[in-house]
Amino acid sequence: MKNNRLSLLSLAVSSALALPAMAASGDSTEVIVISGSRLEQNLQTVAGSVVVMDEEEIARNMSSDFASLFRNEAAVDVKGGAGKSTSVTIRGIGGNRVMMVKDGVRVNNQYASPLGPGAEGTGRGLTEVEGLKQVEVVKAAASTIYGSDALGGVVVMQTKDASDYLQGEDHYASVNTGFAGVNNEFFAGFTAAAAYGDFENLIAYQRRDGEEQQSYDETLPDSDLVTDSILFKSKYRYNQHTNVQLTLDFLNQQLDRYQFDEDSDPQDNEWIDYDRQTQVFNGSIRIRSDKTTFAHDNMDVVVYYGLTDQNEWREYRNANDQGSRADLFETRDYDFEEQRYGFTSTFGKHIGNERYAHNLTYGFDIEQSEMSRPREYRNSVEVCDGFGAGKTCEMQWQTSHPFAFPDTESLRLGFFVQDDISLMDGKLNLVAGLRYDYFKNDPDAEQAQNAIGDRDDFELSDFDSMSEDFLSPKLGAVYALTDKVNVYAQYAYGYKMPTPDQKWGELYVPAGPTTDVLVQANYDLESESSHTYEIGVRGNHQDTDYELTLFYIQAKDYIDWRYVECRGSAAGCGMGIGELVYEYVNVDEVTMYGAEIQASHWLTDDLKVWGNLAYTYGEDGDGDYLNTISPMKGAVGMMLTSEVGDFNLVTRFAAKMDRTTDLDIIEDPSDPFKFMNSVYNTPGYAVVDLTYGKELTDNLMLRAGVYNLFDKEYVEYADVAGQSKFLLDSFGTSEEDLTQPGRHLSVNLRYNF
Repeated sequence: MKNNRLSLLSLAVSSALALPAMAASGDSTEVIVISGSRLEQNLQTVAGSVVVMDEEEIARNMSSDFASLFRNEAAVDVKGGAGKSTSVTIRGIGGNRVMMVKDGVRVNNQYASPLGPGAEGTGRGLTEVEGLKQVEVVKAAASTIYGSDALGGVVVMQTKDASDYLQGEDHYASVNTGFAGVNNEFFAGFTAAAAYGDFENLIAYQRRDGEEQQSYDETLPDSDLVTDSILFKSKYRYNQHTNVQLTLDFLNQQLDRYQFDEDSDPQDNEWIDYDRQTQVFNGSIRIRSDKTTFAHDNMDVVVYYGLTDQNEWREYRNANDQGSRADLFETRDYDFEEQRYGFTSTFGKHIGNERYAHNLTYGFDIEQSEMSRPREYRNSVEVCDGFGAGKTCEMQWQTSHPFAFPDTESLRLGFFVQDDISLMDGKLNLVAGLRYDYFKNDPDAEQAQNAIGDRDDFELSDFDSMSEDFLSPKLGAVYALTDKVNVYAQYAYGYKMPTPDQKWGELYVPAGPTTDVLVQANYDLESESSHTYEIGVRGNHQDTDYELTLFYIQAKDYIDWRYVECRGSAAGCGMGIGELVYEYVNVDEVTMYGAEIQASHWLTDDLKVWGNLAYTYGEDGDGDYLNTISPMKGAVGMMLTSEVGDFNLVTRFAAKMDRTTDLDIIEDPSDPFKFMNSVYNTPGYAVVDLTYGKELTDNLMLRAGVYNLFDKEYVEYADVAGQSKFLLDSFGTSEEDLTQPGRHLSVNLRYNF
């Protein structure tokens, strides 16, 4: 077993005992969240750690895409960036284990190859950040309230309603424009809202025209990235208690990438042109009511439809002696589509008085979804007929349809109830919750058989439906030590069924002149589960806010992707003979624990300092490090408000990451090919950002920022977690390609009419 390094946790425990002494007099600021119970709740009464970013913080940070939202949040890692497939990791658990909800609707599943940056895939950060009202992150398992996808936590996004802009007026209009240097993006848009009688309408449009996020030395291929998004909301106030809202949310992203692969032999040089279009549509009808009835005091019901469609077209061309495009010799057509139809309901009921009360939350969810990943390859091959002098040859196109995973229909069905019990005049809150879920994945076995053919490594029964039901309990408590300081503890159970690509999917990647790779199906893959324990202290004073959380997670049948074998000798794989085989597997036992702290303090009426720090340790049952765990990360900042403007200085930092486990392709440590075992480690870094905001007039707002002020070259560990150096080199991905952008500027102007 490796050194568990408990010193940080010991320090955190002692700090937790000391923090209540910091209590000061003054009025606290009430923060309202919805992620804890799906209904509005004071953050102080939530039994667990929640990250909250309001619209002011989002604007101040000048977020231009989903990944940049969490730039300063140590406990949340986002892999990817502008134009790239993105995924969220919380406390070492990521991908589809983290549920994402926008305006009450679950967003699309992530489909992404585990083979590192540049591999095909569809991410989950396909959302416009302009117009977000609040973003919340539940950092513990939340299956009791949200179901299967919430084993690793929940990201909840709320967009602004018309009333948030109108502020009691009848009309509102604004335009915005700016530049985001992180991907050389120019953007512009408008927002309009109006109230007519019992209707409130909102329409917002944004256009972003830039490129895929580059590396520090701009070693990645040239690209063009254009994103258009439209948000429409119409709310009808049926009466003083009840309203009905229609929401239509559409995003279209077009990426064109131009890649020149230069070989040591100029005859093998080639161009690869990428044309990728991604469209995301979410539509919903939402009914909310605060009319008291026997069954509920609050009601929130959503009927929704969601569609995510991605098409990627690739053209492979030879390069002539001048390096220009020449003959087309191969095309590839990748499609991914997911449709979701669903209904969610949440009801709240208060029973009791000021001394003793039950706040019941209960609801019912159902969703039917369909997922497909067809692919078509066309290759130009020489076909000859005849012999000798009579032999004739011509180039013909041959078409193949490589198997990804079978079209799959999924059914989710869940009932939940949670009771927040208030005792001792509200000083003690106890939380008890339970959810029942039924989940079914039904793959198209006939399609799989037709695609795979007569191979002897599978049986038709391997594609039988997978269905399971789960009970997810939750227990928690919040106790007010003083009016300003609360301590909390919770236990939460999480679970996750394997996704279709993990259980039934295949991915074959020819790695050019070196070893090929196969990610094979694992028909025996089972659901994973987790037990999460949290304790913490939270203070909210006039000038000082702080929170310290300790957590412990024990997972069973944890789904991870692992190296299986080299078909052919290991040395042969190193020389391009054979293929490396990977698959998703269940790891019997996984343990993760750590600590998180965040604090802010107003030194004067105009000067605020703040910071956050997160540390997670993880290992499997054999004592091997988990490669999904991030290094210790943090951010500290200072915000100054003055007559000349608001200044924000932020330092983001991470420790070096060497708590990794290498692959076991080569078992003999003296073997000259042992370099094939190495996975990426990353050095520590510190990066400084400076932003400025100024209200130039009553109607005009200016924001500007310089990011990576001292032009630091660094790699985010989340982008390379668990990746094989040898494998990425085989794909032509160098370490320089994995770096973050250097110093860059962002500017944003908003004019309110």
